[in-house]
Amino acid sequence: MKRFQFWLMAIALAMVVGLSSFSWGMTAAQAQTTDEFTRVAEQCLTTTDAQSALQACERAIAINKEDAIPWYGKVKALNALGRTQEADLALRQFDFVGRYYSGMLRPIQLLQRRILLSELVANRERATELTNEITQIQGQINGGSLSAEERTQAEDYLQRLQNIKEDYDQVQSNPQLLDQLETNMIQAMIELRKGFVEANARLNTGN
Repeated sequence: MKRFQFWLMAIALAMVVGLSSFSWGMTAAQAQTTDEFTRVAEQCLTTTDAQSALQACERAIAINKEDAIPWYGKVKALNALGRTQEADLALRQFDFVGRYYSGMLRPIQLLQRRILLSELVANRERATELTNEITQIQGQINGGSLSAEERTQAEDYLQRLQNIKEDYDQVQSNPQLLDQLETNMIQAMIELRKGFVEANARLNTGN
């Protein structure tokens, strides 16, 4: 279980690293200040003095207004200062940015699976490893030696593996499904991004 699980994690990590280098909406100067953003965003969330926290949140938002973290911190700080009307506006922005990234999650997950399926198609040893892993987990579940918690975790993991195996079998019979999946998901992300920019502009102008 561990070997294939680590491989799945490595695929997901590679995808995340790739996406992190593609900074949606951020200028080159903003991308270079990632460490500064992390520092002030942490201050924004953890500083106990509300005024200092608010200042840190404003600095973080100035670096990247499309990250939900400083908006949440700003809501907390403004409420602590009794500036509830401004806090409500910040909460709207926090909710808006959070919804955007929630919308991006599904296509990103599908593209991660596309990468995984490509690896399986290109490397039959990986495909065999997947089949063996499914058999092993099924044996552990049927063996009755797992605790209730371990059984639940194993069943969830088995379901994920079986879903991947079903996708792999479909791709084996129709390799074009991989390209179709990638095209559809990239287009979905582009459309989400366009909608985010337009809605964000309306939100910031009060329309």
